[in-house]
Amino acid sequence: MLGLFLVLFWLVTYQVKSGRLTFMEKPVLAVSAAFERIVTAPFRFADSAINGYVFLVRAARENERLKQEMDRLRLENSIAGELLGENERLRDLLGFKKLPPLSSVAAQIIAKDASPSSRTITLDKGSGDGVVKDRAVISAGGVIGKVQASLPGSAKVILLTDPGSTIAVRVQRNREEGLLEGKLERCALKYVSYYADIQEGDLLVTSGLDGIFPKGLPVATVVSVSKHEATAFQTVLARPVVRLSRLEEALVLVP
Repeated sequence: MLGLFLVLFWLVTYQVKSGRLTFMEKPVLAVSAAFERIVTAPFRFADSAINGYVFLVRAARENERLKQEMDRLRLENSIAGELLGENERLRDLLGFKKLPPLSSVAAQIIAKDASPSSRTITLDKGSGDGVVKDRAVISAGGVIGKVQASLPGSAKVILLTDPGSTIAVRVQRNREEGLLEGKLERCALKYVSYYADIQEGDLLVTSGLDGIFPKGLPVATVVSVSKHEATAFQTVLARPVVRLSRLEEALVLVP
């Protein structure tokens, strides 16, 4: 049967090329055309499948390349954003440094300790940079704490929320004075007279009377005030003006 179709196909093809096509040969031409489509269909399908596979492979490779490019751009954008944020913080530190007549050493915070009984950080500058014990440590926002210990290449800072920290402060609004003591998450204003005018929202600034911190630096904001007739003092709690958990840089005040 296949041989017959091939012979018919050859005859019709020859007749068409020669320009001679009778009425009876037309059906034969239609049959041979259909046979040609049947015979060549698998080849066309295979060719189409191969082309489609090649296209899918190329598309997959392009998608992977674009994904890698997006990951690279995302990483570069993250690094750029981090550098921009660091530059802004350093500009804030430098701007703050220009306000009072102070000399200071800029340092990066390389470790933090938030144990149940203490609040400290470690700086990447030490005694070799002029950072010594009991030097005030500040940020662009205000007071952070003071140097507790110093080594040639690093220094440990006790934060103002540490229970071992005390800072001489006064209420900026009316100049009432007291000692601010660390309470881990907050601070407490000690030795405030029962009759002293202390209100929620009052800003506490350094008084300069402790010999460590210069006068007038922002320290904490009063968040609660309570009085008890059994004692001559008020109970005053305050929140540091600086978000200590977000610190990355600091200034150490030096002579």
